[in-house]
Amino acid sequence: MQRILCFLFGIGGFCLCSLQIQAQGVSLQESLQMALENSTQIKKAQLDKNVLEQRLREGRSGAYPRINASVNYDYYPLLPTQFLPGELFGQADESYLPIQFGKPWQLTSALSVEQPLYNESLRRSIPAVNVTRAIYDLLLERSEEEVMYNTAQLFYQTLQTEQLLRAVDANLEKIGALQRMADLQLKNGYAIPIDVKRIKVAFVNLNTQRQNLLAGITALQQTMKFICGVDYDMPFSPTEILTDPVSDSARWQTIQLEPEASTENRLLLRNLELNKLQVHSLFGEAYPSLNAYAGGYFQTQRRDPNIFETGSRWYGMAAIGFKLNIPVFDGFRRQRKAAILRIEGKKLEADRSQLLRAKEMEFRQARIQLQNALQAVRAQQENVSLAREIVEKLTLQYKEGVASLTDLLNAQTALSEAETNYWQQVFNYKLAVLKLLKATDKIDLLK
Repeated sequence: MQRILCFLFGIGGFCLCSLQIQAQGVSLQESLQMALENSTQIKKAQLDKNVLEQRLREGRSGAYPRINASVNYDYYPLLPTQFLPGELFGQADESYLPIQFGKPWQLTSALSVEQPLYNESLRRSIPAVNVTRAIYDLLLERSEEEVMYNTAQLFYQTLQTEQLLRAVDANLEKIGALQRMADLQLKNGYAIPIDVKRIKVAFVNLNTQRQNLLAGITALQQTMKFICGVDYDMPFSPTEILTDPVSDSARWQTIQLEPEASTENRLLLRNLELNKLQVHSLFGEAYPSLNAYAGGYFQTQRRDPNIFETGSRWYGMAAIGFKLNIPVFDGFRRQRKAAILRIEGKKLEADRSQLLRAKEMEFRQARIQLQNALQAVRAQQENVSLAREIVEKLTLQYKEGVASLTDLLNAQTALSEAETNYWQQVFNYKLAVLKLLKATDKIDLLK
């Protein structure tokens, strides 16, 4: 009787038919779809991609003309002094006359247009645009994979906790029936008081466990609602029909690792490509750049501030030409920056080498875990069948008065533990499948 605490922990509650989809149930595929649509992580990745597009447009603006206009309205309380050669005015040679030019009030307006014609650094950076877009696409893809994996993991954890609650409810009913039978036997002198007290203790402990499971289910369901973007007051019950894992195990065991095709590896390859393009573009700054320009200037001067008085004369000037900029020496800035970029490239190569080895290790561990979980499920299936056969025989013997109540309770407790272990291994198998899909970057198969 000392094992009454574990009595019938899974009897009746661990049947295959106990996980039927309810009307308000949400399947794994539906949960994944809602999580992908409402994930803040994915929305932020999409916004980062939109920011990138705006930055690329900002970079392309360097190829457009630059137009500037300015207006200066100045007052000179003291006009600048210029020195003219004295011989122009009949003075001695090598003499100079100080003369002030202009008027105190001056208005000057200018308009300039400059168009880049050739810039080698800009031309070399064009291939990096598509590479950068590909990087952000991969970042978005990685975010989706992480959301799907976390959602599926939480989905099965919720199912597992709900299944334990159903088992506890079934056990409470059976312990209640056992308690009534023990009370009756006690009145008739076929039971002892200590057995009745042990059953009451087991009932209280199971009821406490039920409350803890209810609290855990509430927390898990609220987390699922948060991830899937569902209102907290709406009913939300993750549901799935759990079939025999052995029936679909061949599908997962045939999955092979393709580390080169993984999202992380492709992301590192793109970053390596971008790193090389950045070095190539950097040395493009050493080439001359050519710009075309045009400018016009207009000016008027007066002794009083009334610049716009009728009859004011405006004087203009215009120029059109080309401007060639030739970098000569930048203090070894390009060489130093290129050296930093090459070091970062070596770090990316090291990260990629480590990633490929880590992927291989993760795949091997996930495959071993899947095989172990599958073997455990098969072993527990046989164990449940054997325990059920024993309970059926002892029940028949108890009715005939051959077997004792203690033997029957022990057999039923063993069956409960066997069924509990079976369903525990079923969920372990589901989580092992998730880890295998994550290791092989095939999490999309969950859809």
